[in-house]
Amino acid sequence: MSVQITLNTITGGTSPYDIWVCDECGTAGTCQYIATTSTIPYSFILPAVFETYLTYVVKIIDSNGCEYCFKDCDYKQFQDGECFEFMDGDQYDFQ
Repeated sequence: MSVQITLNTITGGTSPYDIWVCDECGTAGTCQYIATTSTIPYSFILPAVFETYLTYVVKIIDSNGCEYCFKDCDYKQFQDGECFEFMDGDQYDFQ
């Protein structure tokens, strides 16, 4: 089942942006290039291999080579790509 991810905003950085999906932030992670875009919001389908991972992150590299990695959602997401946290900030990992 395909999972759609939508980047609604990117604050900071200079377009165009290279979009990656990785199993973790940092240099040791396994990553797959998605696309280069200047248009936000931007939606894409999560590569099928990442659907089996327990966690994944979205990494963005701007045109200056600055890297941004979204650690706020480094846990399994709903099928619609939405992250889930309780109001106290605790993450919940649905199985």
